[in-house]
Amino acid sequence: MAMRRLSLISLLLPTCSAFAPRAMPRSLTKGSLAPRLASPLDNIFESVSNEVQGALRAFGKKESSSSASPAPAPALPDLVVSPDYKLAAIFLAFGAVLDLVPYVQLTLGPLVTALGVLFFVQTGRIRFAFDSEAFSLINADGSDSGENVVVGGENRWTYDSFANWEFFPEGWIDQPQGPVLVYFKETQTPEDQWDVGPGQSANSAEKLAAGAVRGQVHFFPAICDTKQMRDEFQKRNCAKL
Repeated sequence: MAMRRLSLISLLLPTCSAFAPRAMPRSLTKGSLAPRLASPLDNIFESVSNEVQGALRAFGKKESSSSASPAPAPALPDLVVSPDYKLAAIFLAFGAVLDLVPYVQLTLGPLVTALGVLFFVQTGRIRFAFDSEAFSLINADGSDSGENVVVGGENRWTYDSFANWEFFPEGWIDQPQGPVLVYFKETQTPEDQWDVGPGQSANSAEKLAAGAVRGQVHFFPAICDTKQMRDEFQKRNCAKL
């Protein structure tokens, strides 16, 4: 009986050995197979990781640039408005014509001629200046022009004190002859002076009801480049009705 069992086992052994796993060649052992399988995966993961990190860095830069406050506007440079002798020339020419008209040559002619001479002198002596804070009236050499002859105080007015400005006659600034007067109203002068001179009419109840704003009125002959002055009033946000 034992002999029969042994012979049966000996017959089954070859058959089982056919299904048994064969020995792995040395070239495919764990130590050599792992690097070959891991290398392509590592490259893929490394590539994806680099792409993700690059995207995150770009997103971070975009967020930081969008959240940053906008750069402040550059400060406007100081400017002295160019003188213009046009107004003086017009008055002198008109006065010369009136001086040839009988009777008028004794009244209106000399007055117009005198104004022409005054405007000519003032054009060479006075300048209108804009700095970082205020509009001012200075001498041609850059020195202080002294106190205002009407209400006193320095001939210098901050931009935020402006209530209105205009050139008269209105619309002439864009005409070849140009305007005659520069006008502006400000609130920097002490209020008890606002009704002095033309201010009494400019601050009347009728004018205020029509939309005017109380303040001190100033008039100057247009003895400068008025278009340049208008541009500066606008650039420096001087209030205008």
